[in-house]
Amino acid sequence: MSTPSDPDREDQLNALWHAFHALDEKREGTVQKSKLKVLTHSLGTVVYTPPMEDVEKHFGDQTVTFQAYADFVKSVIFQGLSENSIPDWSRFDQVCWQICSGKHLSKDRREKTLTDNHAFQVWQMFNRLAEPDRYPLVMDIEEVQFLLQKLVGAMGGQWAEADFHHFSDSLPTMSVWQLIACIETRYSEGIEPETVCEAVTELHKELVLDVVKEGLMSKKGHVRTNWKERWFVLKPCSLVYYTSKDQKDKKGEILNPTPWKVELLGEKSREGKQRLLLTAKANMSYEMAASDLRSRQAWITAIQSVIDLSKTGCSSLVKKHAQKRREMREKKRAEEMKEKERKRKDSELMEEQRQKLEEEKQARSEAEARLAQETVLREEEEQMRRELEEMNRQLEKLLDEERQAKKDEEIVRALQAKLLQEEFERREQLEKLKTDQDKLLEDERKQRQELEQQWREEQQRLEQLQQEREAADQQLKEASQKLQDAEEKHKKMMAAVEERKRWKAPGLARPIQPTARPLITHRGLGAFTQGEFEIQKQKKLFSEDSEPHSEEGGTGESKSQQGGEQDEVFDDEVKEKKEERLSDEGIGEEVKED
Repeated sequence: MSTPSDPDREDQLNALWHAFHALDEKREGTVQKSKLKVLTHSLGTVVYTPPMEDVEKHFGDQTVTFQAYADFVKSVIFQGLSENSIPDWSRFDQVCWQICSGKHLSKDRREKTLTDNHAFQVWQMFNRLAEPDRYPLVMDIEEVQFLLQKLVGAMGGQWAEADFHHFSDSLPTMSVWQLIACIETRYSEGIEPETVCEAVTELHKELVLDVVKEGLMSKKGHVRTNWKERWFVLKPCSLVYYTSKDQKDKKGEILNPTPWKVELLGEKSREGKQRLLLTAKANMSYEMAASDLRSRQAWITAIQSVIDLSKTGCSSLVKKHAQKRREMREKKRAEEMKEKERKRKDSELMEEQRQKLEEEKQARSEAEARLAQETVLREEEEQMRRELEEMNRQLEKLLDEERQAKKDEEIVRALQAKLLQEEFERREQLEKLKTDQDKLLEDERKQRQELEQQWREEQQRLEQLQQEREAADQQLKEASQKLQDAEEKHKKMMAAVEERKRWKAPGLARPIQPTARPLITHRGLGAFTQGEFEIQKQKKLFSEDSEPHSEEGGTGESKSQQGGEQDEVFDDEVKEKKEERLSDEGIGEEVKED
């Protein structure tokens, strides 16, 4: 029984198979819909995606196969996740683990080496390294060897390959329950349970949590440029640093949406630190320092492996290495099968030649018997024997040549396969270059369209500005014309005013100009202003000083006459000013009427 694998949720499909297999009590490959309904609701609850469709309504039969149920879970739960949601997939695994562990593990595990939590971690590692698209779910024996070897190294032990092959030669694959039993029985003897559990936890971080490297380094602050020790945890998508190893107080995280750039700083700092520089963005870099040169090189190598992984598009370094091991294993087994087939053909050919040789020997013995009986035919039989021996030598020579030809053919085939691989890689590079070129052309076309759109908009704006300028020019001309007409009218009015001023009304020298505080004289209120009064006063004094002195009688008479004349002149000037003022006021009214 197999189902198409989902690269993103392959681990969850493997966990789902364990739960499905545990519910399949009769081992018929099917489970009742009522049981799957409860399982589906629990899984949807832990990943915050309640199923949009009921299991009983989706399936018509009472029992469901794993392939159909896996397709249902992928379409209802996995594809129902929103882009911004980040579900806790460990809770998904825990639901499946609770269902299957109760069927295979005893409830009382106090005497066992692994606790339930660490057995769950081994179960998660098994799901990560199990053979894809193969159900019942098993792990290849070479992958088991890889896991156990890393586990023994984490416990501080020495790997014994001979002991492993002693019990694994008859097991091409291994289930998760066999793996847990193998760890608890064969690889935990004489070792403290705490040591085994710590090794399992450390291996779980690497294989399930995708922790590439973790350890202490010093980090230089951005605001305050002092050095502080931090516990760094490197994963394929981020580099997180904490205040201590317990990872409770998270101080920062450097995400890896685009490939990083790491480089070492050769010169030591004043504190004597072995520094390295990690550039995450164009304007963001982090300066860190390791305790020694070896530690710094280990961190640079680990960060560079993450950078290389992000370039390939793979999300997990563990899955990438597992895929490489799987490909190498399949290639090796294919070569072994080919070598086995070649040996079988060679043995069949040797068997045929041996049979031929036996037949020839039998024929020769019969010939010798006949030679003993018939001496006449001995020479002919001897000749026949020599010919048969010569044929045998030729057959052996031909066999050697055929073996050499097969070896040459294998070399040529290997070389041809290598050339085909190189050609395939070059073709992939060319296709990638073509895709990049098409993308650049598409970006350039879009940019050109945007520039053309901007040019058309600017052109329309220019035309609009020209129209506005023409309208403004027209308005300016009209305003200039109006101003010119107003100036001409003003000139005409000023000419009329001047003409009016030159005309004097009888009895007054000019119109009387009233002021805010008009003088009150014997001629009435506002007959003339203070300034005019002073002017007339000065004129009178000037005229008195300019007259010649005469005799007393003549003088008094002349003065009286002169005074009368001056009063008359003064009265005439006042009247003239008053009439002039009245005429100006009349002109003002005429201007207002115009």
